[in-house]
Amino acid sequence: MPTARILDELARTGIDLLLREPFYAHVFGSLNKEVVGKGHPVDTLAVGLGSNALTLYVNAHFWDTQLTSPSHRYGVVKHEMLHLVFRHLFVREPFLDPLLLNVAFDLVVNQYVERPLLPDDSIFLESFPDLALQVGQTWFYYYKKLEDLRQGRGGEASGTPEQDLLNNIRSDSHGLERHQPWRELRNRSELESDAAEMHLDSLMRTAHQRTSAHAWGAMPGEVRERLESALQHPAPGLNWQQVLRLFAESASKTRLKNTIKRPSKRYGTVPGLRIRHRRRLLVAIDTSGSIGQEDLLVFFHEIFHLWRAGADVEVLETDTKVYRQYRYQGEPPESVTGRGGTDFNDALERANREQPDALIFFTDGYADRPRVRPRVPVLWVISKRGLEAKAPAWTALPGRKVKMR
Repeated sequence: MPTARILDELARTGIDLLLREPFYAHVFGSLNKEVVGKGHPVDTLAVGLGSNALTLYVNAHFWDTQLTSPSHRYGVVKHEMLHLVFRHLFVREPFLDPLLLNVAFDLVVNQYVERPLLPDDSIFLESFPDLALQVGQTWFYYYKKLEDLRQGRGGEASGTPEQDLLNNIRSDSHGLERHQPWRELRNRSELESDAAEMHLDSLMRTAHQRTSAHAWGAMPGEVRERLESALQHPAPGLNWQQVLRLFAESASKTRLKNTIKRPSKRYGTVPGLRIRHRRRLLVAIDTSGSIGQEDLLVFFHEIFHLWRAGADVEVLETDTKVYRQYRYQGEPPESVTGRGGTDFNDALERANREQPDALIFFTDGYADRPRVRPRVPVLWVISKRGLEAKAPAWTALPGRKVKMR
């Protein structure tokens, strides 16, 4: 199976996204990718839940025989990213018609993909002209309109070719087969589903932080408002270890890298562009006098799990300034430096200079409000005896926060 080649071609699609629509590229770049073959439940291209992480599955036969056009590859990948933005994977409505539900989902997302970028049999609002479907509506609005059409309550649309179109749509046609992996996700336990949604939440927040203000403002207003609303809501109530590890998993940074090995097919120039995915974490340890030995043991225990999961971890020992930086190799140091007061600014400045994929700051949170604005995603892990979420100083910490229990 030509796995390496297909992953390389996927990377080219990711580069196109990064150059044209960066937010979707950052979402795409943070997903696991898996090329599958004959006999796998995914026989096209679809997003599903892999081993504890959202995964983009690509069927090799479908990719090589049906999705041969670069423009269609771009459009279908963007289509899948939009399903993630609208969180269609997590809609649980067991009493609604699943086929109509899937059509309604596609009517939502295909409004935001240029029609030539999708295969000819894709479903659009214009596929049902007599229903006069309004743009920018929820999946439930489209579901009710389709339900009325199927049951003969569609007014002028009843008894028309578009009613025939709806009656002839199958779950394995018009791109709807790409929704099949969602069934498995919906059958997972509540905890597993919450963990997957938490992963998506972290992924969206990270993509938002990495998207420039100009690129963010250029997105369609309805999509941007949907994202902003979702980002304001609290994440599912997972324990702090899950929050920490999901944050780290979502920190696989999307980077463009010049290469002289391949000319750019898009621009005909050398060097070409390749896409790189890596996960380099800068982990700051508060070593001030208010942090006890028990806290330090817990901090390094969690660092071990991040490292064992495959992250490249650089540790900063810091109180009022950074005293020491080193690459974590699986063992805690015999002693730490510092043990004075607390100031977050030096560690934040170092993160801004080094530009890791993310900064994780283990601390009790007791310090003046930081002056430095982080330019990388930040997660503050507050010790058991540290700040409470209701404290003003909690709100003053820039980025995400979670408290140990």
